Amino acid sequence: MDMDRKLSPHAALVHGLSKGATAIPVMLFTEYKHLGLTEGQVMLLIHIMAFQEKEGVFFPTISQLESRMSVSGNEIVRWLQTLVQRGFLAIEESVDEKGLRSERYSTAPLLQQLAASSLDREGESVVEGLEEAYDNLFQLFERECGRPLSPVECETLTQWLDVDGHDESLIVAALREAVFVGKPNVRYIDRILLEWQRNHIRTPEEAVEFSRRFRQKGILYQANGDGGESADESAESFSFYNWVNQSN
Repeated sequence: MDMDRKLSPHAALVHGLSKGATAIPVMLFTEYKHLGLTEGQVMLLIHIMAFQEKEGVFFPTISQLESRMSVSGNEIVRWLQTLVQRGFLAIEESVDEKGLRSERYSTAPLLQQLAASSLDREGESVVEGLEEAYDNLFQLFERECGRPLSPVECETLTQWLDVDGHDESLIVAALREAVFVGKPNVRYIDRILLEWQRNHIRTPEEAVEFSRRFRQKGILYQANGDGGESADESAESFSFYNWVNQSN
């Protein structure tokens, strides 16, 4: 290029280096420890990728790899054997139109393992998040109710999250609403959540506004035959309580 001819040899080389990058999966850096790969093995894989991508050498020899690494050829051979045995690297054979056989390294198994490792760790994070949500809810309910939850009540809380798909923040909001009206029990909270679900309430802020309008009608969340107050019995005026912004 004209620009390269105008640059000094050093500047031209720096310019060339900036354009000579090799595509390396970022996940290789974030997941190799969890896969049990060493730094040396990762560097060997990177060299193989660079040979293939930038130089068209799909099956670099031990001497070629050794010339670019600070370890012996014997160590490289051991690493290659380990990578193949553990399913991070594969050796593929092919035959061209002239019947000549050739071999190449394939890093496809590595990519498969990187993806699986990442998904597994994401799954673990989800499970940990759910367990934390359960613990937080159980502790909050026991504190607000002033007693340990029964096995049936614990099962109901779990069902709200796992089966009914209620968001944790809405469950907490329903608890606050029940505490405010003096009915901190699971049955009443279940009716609140059901009523919010029927009316497509998705956030605590929407629940605040819905409950405000609900109380203005002079009624509580009721279900037939549960022994609760009737609309007339609960028609007293409630001052509004903003439990959305209250701490747990």
